[in-house]
Amino acid sequence: MQKKLKGKTSALNKAAIAVGVFLLLVIPAMLNFGIVFSANSYLIFLMCIIMIYAIATSGLDLLFGYTGQISLGHAGFYCIGAYASALLSHPSYGLGKWLGITISPIISIFLAALLAMGFGILLSLPATKLVQHFLSLLTIAFAQLVYLAVSSFPEVTNGFLGIATIPYINLFGIELDNNYKFYMFLLVVVVLVLVVKTNIVKSRVGRCFIAVRENQLAANGCGVDIRKYKITAFALSAFFTGISGALYAHLVTFISPESFMYAQSVIFLTMLVFGGNGNLLGPILGAAIITSSQEMLQAFRDYQMLIYGGLMLVSILFLPKGLYGLLRQMLQFAKDGREKHVDS
Repeated sequence: MQKKLKGKTSALNKAAIAVGVFLLLVIPAMLNFGIVFSANSYLIFLMCIIMIYAIATSGLDLLFGYTGQISLGHAGFYCIGAYASALLSHPSYGLGKWLGITISPIISIFLAALLAMGFGILLSLPATKLVQHFLSLLTIAFAQLVYLAVSSFPEVTNGFLGIATIPYINLFGIELDNNYKFYMFLLVVVVLVLVVKTNIVKSRVGRCFIAVRENQLAANGCGVDIRKYKITAFALSAFFTGISGALYAHLVTFISPESFMYAQSVIFLTMLVFGGNGNLLGPILGAAIITSSQEMLQAFRDYQMLIYGGLMLVSILFLPKGLYGLLRQMLQFAKDGREKHVDS
């Protein structure tokens, strides 16, 4: 009986992998080359946005899902990543304007993420002493300060006119100048991010994150340095979000302050809560569903914040573990039903 159940579980895993490969590799290729479907570059662009949001939400998950530190200011790190990479690589702004030199986008993305991490560490120094709504207010203030900084210094950021014609990423001589090439690159980046996140979560650092989330007094009694691991969580979360912001800048090749307002932080948190926090797949599910919903509900754009608030309320009341938790419960229920059927 156990062999039969293992065989069925293995078959389900193989089927899930096959569906994943089809959705992530086959369909985008068909859309790009016009096989079966009509060639549709916009749908591939939408999938790129989902990938970028998945990276940002996975970063937020390390802070909120694993460490229990709520943040409504991740739009600030997202903004820092985007503007830093643009100013480092653009020939007409930043280094290109002041010193006449530019940095390759593939390097500027990493440097921008490190800069976002630096700001994450600075923010975490006072944040580690705060909890709940006080911490939320601090992160909101941080995001607002970043927004005001990029909009109030037009000589550096070009203000509300934004920075256009941001260079494409050049990878080993291949310029990622169309959505399909960029999508394939993002797919690799997302896999790398998930591998790194998995290793962090399974390491001593990840176990300390969870201890801090579950009970800070007990963790402190067991020798866990609460302040150290809160700072680490902020730093790692800001790093991943900075990467996503830099990737966004080089995908759309245009950024302006409007893209990094407070609503963006709410979107990230909604994706995480709705998809499910404290796991690998929840942030990706949330990013995919919320981004797709945004596209389908363009007519209700004026009610965007109301819709996000409603989704968060539904998730908190009826889906405390998000969609990922609901799917796990359904699979467990199905598995229990098969075991009872086999036993009978």
